[in-house]
Amino acid sequence: MIPILAFGMPAAPEWIFIGILALVLFGPKKIPEIARGLGKALGELQRAKEDFHREITGVPPLPKIESPEGRQSASPATPDSGVAATESPADAVTTPKEASEKTS
Repeated sequence: MIPILAFGMPAAPEWIFIGILALVLFGPKKIPEIARGLGKALGELQRAKEDFHREITGVPPLPKIESPEGRQSASPATPDSGVAATESPADAVTTPKEASEKTS
């Protein structure tokens, strides 16, 4: 067994002690900022892990989904959008199988 985990995970009294110690060390105004920064860091780590996994497995990235507000104000096909006027955005997305068939 790993020596660090020889005693197991902290129980409720230990977590309470850790919380009080953090409150004393950082103060009540700084703890939300620390938690917010930790949450952002974990989110970035999750995105990096997913990007790395996609690169390794060869799965193409998911397409960007516009919000409903953005779709109402945008024109259906602008010259710089890359989608022809006769082609819907759903037709522009290809599956990995279709992409391999086009390159073959």
